[in-house]
Amino acid sequence: MIKSVGRRRSVAAALVLAGGVSAAAGSDRQGTIAFSYGRYEVADARFKTIYPDQGPAWGFTLTAALFAPLEASLEIKHLSRTGTLSFTKEATRFHLVPISFGLRLVAPGKIFQPFAGGGLNYNLYYEDNPIGTTADAARGVHLQAGLYFRFGARFPILLLGQVKYVWAKVEKDGRTIDLGGLEYHGGLALAF
Repeated sequence: MIKSVGRRRSVAAALVLAGGVSAAAGSDRQGTIAFSYGRYEVADARFKTIYPDQGPAWGFTLTAALFAPLEASLEIKHLSRTGTLSFTKEATRFHLVPISFGLRLVAPGKIFQPFAGGGLNYNLYYEDNPIGTTADAARGVHLQAGLYFRFGARFPILLLGQVKYVWAKVEKDGRTIDLGGLEYHGGLALAF
């Protein structure tokens, strides 16, 4: 009986705490799941020579409201390029998966909700060509700014636009490779 009362109190306390966090978030949403499409322009000059078509990147973002006006974000993007090696002129294939974890401040608003923040990046990459195959990761940081567009207070779908700059370098075979760069994309977010 005592354990049952203790459990009920624990559950009640957790619900009150969760409600307090929700109210503190100052928003009618606890987070978002977003799907986006845009571009990631790798900053490295050698990369631009081998892969001149910067092409599209697509991704997935998950956010969680922490407390007003702060939210945490986890973003995973993917881009794939086909290019030509400088000397042998053979085909080469490149994949980049930037994973970003960050914090951002979201300004309250009924229709427009701008946000800005920064965080850490872990850029996984894979390159395959006749000379060899390599896979590694570059660690770095990013700054971002963007805007949510709300269709209405109760409508759960938001439009999203975002610009981000990533600084991420890796040492490989005595060379520094800059896998950071400018990223910009738009998409749809589902608020929950």
